[in-house]
Amino acid sequence: MQNKNLHILVTGESGNGRAYVISKKALRNSITGCLIGALVLSLGSALSVRLFSSNYTLKKEVAALRTDIKTNTELATQLATATSQLEEYQQQISLLRQQQENLVEKSVSRLDERSKIIESVMDSIGVEVIIEEDPKHSGGPFISSGEGSYGEQLLLHTDKYLSILEKTPIGRPLPTKISSRFGRRKDPLNKKSAFHEGLDFKGKTGDKIRATGGGTVKTSTYSRGWGNYIVIDHHNGYKTLFAHLSKRLVKKGENVTRGMVIGHVGNTGRSTGSHLHYEIQLHGKPIDPMKYIKIASLSMKIKN
Repeated sequence: MQNKNLHILVTGESGNGRAYVISKKALRNSITGCLIGALVLSLGSALSVRLFSSNYTLKKEVAALRTDIKTNTELATQLATATSQLEEYQQQISLLRQQQENLVEKSVSRLDERSKIIESVMDSIGVEVIIEEDPKHSGGPFISSGEGSYGEQLLLHTDKYLSILEKTPIGRPLPTKISSRFGRRKDPLNKKSAFHEGLDFKGKTGDKIRATGGGTVKTSTYSRGWGNYIVIDHHNGYKTLFAHLSKRLVKKGENVTRGMVIGHVGNTGRSTGSHLHYEIQLHGKPIDPMKYIKIASLSMKIKN
């Protein structure tokens, strides 16, 4: 008969012993239970480690997602702000363009008006601008005609006209009454018939005399007939003469502009009293300055 029990004998140093009887089946069951428990614990530990690792990874992904959501929200806010600003800028640009178009339109209209006034002034005094079209003596970059060309042409014409008018003697050299006109008259000294080649302006000694156009002083000297006198060459066929001055303020070769004080009224030379003899010469011949004085009001419109 097979023995189903396991006998364990335990003895000490003194010789005494103790015997234990364990059922082989019970022992086998205990060992099997321990192995199964150990296996369960091992599997549980491995699963716990895996779950912990997965949990850590998920936490990182959740944190990253939260950061992305926050970043995307900020980006969305920034995009909305930028879009709003862009719309405002576009509106401002549109408004500025409209204002620029209105300004250009007004400028061209004003320039056209001034050009017509200038042409009227030049027609009144008989100044003709000669422009010779000669393709053999021209050049420059090609610029296609198009929008704005009319304004550009007006600028070119107006600049040309203004350059001519700036040197043309216009207006009064002295803001006083005229005591003797251009043409035939009795000489104030010998009472004989004579021809007066300019205008005499009443004045007081020391009154300021102003140039009536831009140019260069050709003469600034003294003579028995004119006394102290000045001649200005305007480089366009015109010369102006100012005589009987008490004092000359410019020298030969000096450049002058319209309105510049060039001397003072006096009674020098062949004269009966303080006054200014004013004369305009065109290509060496004296002409009546009256029409050049009358159109001064038109030239003032050009400046305003």
